[in-house]
Amino acid sequence: MERRDYILDEIQKFGQMVMGLIGKLVQNRRSQQYDFNLSMADLEFESEAGFNLKMLMEMDKENLEAFLANHHELNSENIELLADLLIEISDDPGIVPKVSLSRARDLLQIIDVRDKTYSVERAGKLDFIDGKLKSPD
Repeated sequence: MERRDYILDEIQKFGQMVMGLIGKLVQNRRSQQYDFNLSMADLEFESEAGFNLKMLMEMDKENLEAFLANHHELNSENIELLADLLIEISDDPGIVPKVSLSRARDLLQIIDVRDKTYSVERAGKLDFIDGKLKSPD
C-alpha cells in the first residue's frame, strides 16, 4: 500500500511540475516578458524526474517507448502534458520546431496505442502538429 501511495505521489508531483512550467510559459508570453530557457527547464526536470527535455527530444522512438515504460510518473495524463509543453515551446528561439513537434506527436500517438482510447482533444493536437510540420518554414 505504501509503495502505491509513493508512486501516486510521484505521478502527481511530476504532473504539477509540468503544469507549472506550462503556466509560467503562458503567463510570461502574455506579459511579453517572455524568455524561455531550455537549460533552466532541463534543470527542473533533472531534479524532479531524473531526465531532461533535450534527452527526451533526442532519443529515437523505440527508446522513447522503453523510457516511458520505465518511468512510473509518466502516466498518460503526464505524457500528454509533456506533449503540450513541447508544442508550447516549439516556436521558441533555440528550439528546433520540427524536432519538438515530432516528439510531441510521438508522445500523443503512444498514448493512443497504450490506452487504446480516442480523444477529440488529442486528435486536434495531432492535426495541429501535422499542419505545422507540413507548412513551409
